[in-house]
Amino acid sequence: MTKPRHLFPSLLAKPLSLIPGRLHASLISTVLNQVLAGQIADGELEFMTGRNLQVEVMDAGIRFTLSFDGGRLLATGAGNSPDLIFRGNVYDFLLLAARREDSDTLFFQRRLKIEGDTEMGLAIKNFLDAIEIESLPYHHLMDKFLNSGVRLYERVT
Repeated sequence: MTKPRHLFPSLLAKPLSLIPGRLHASLISTVLNQVLAGQIADGELEFMTGRNLQVEVMDAGIRFTLSFDGGRLLATGAGNSPDLIFRGNVYDFLLLAARREDSDTLFFQRRLKIEGDTEMGLAIKNFLDAIEIESLPYHHLMDKFLNSGVRLYERVT
């Protein structure tokens, strides 16, 4: 069996894994609330109201949970059980966010794992697929950041 390519360096993963998941979730939810403000205002995340999405970035040792209160994404405490879990490695999440790979390809290659409420998983997939990146605030900055991250990963791993 060959070693998976593009894994997050374990030397960096250890300190990241020591940061509480709620802190990761707070940072991610703050950014997503800004970037997805239009979609949130349009009610496109209503399907997540009162539900918990857990994201596990396996090679970085990061696990956090987000929920939606009807008006914004929130960091959820570790005591709340997730309705849906997304698992993957940093590189695969970068590819997904940069739209270099679609979720179906990553899922069928078993690089992205989804567990739990399949209806919620499909709703999140459809929501992400429907986002017009060019309409998001800061899309030029996000595009540069994500694509630079992908290129860096491909060079050093």
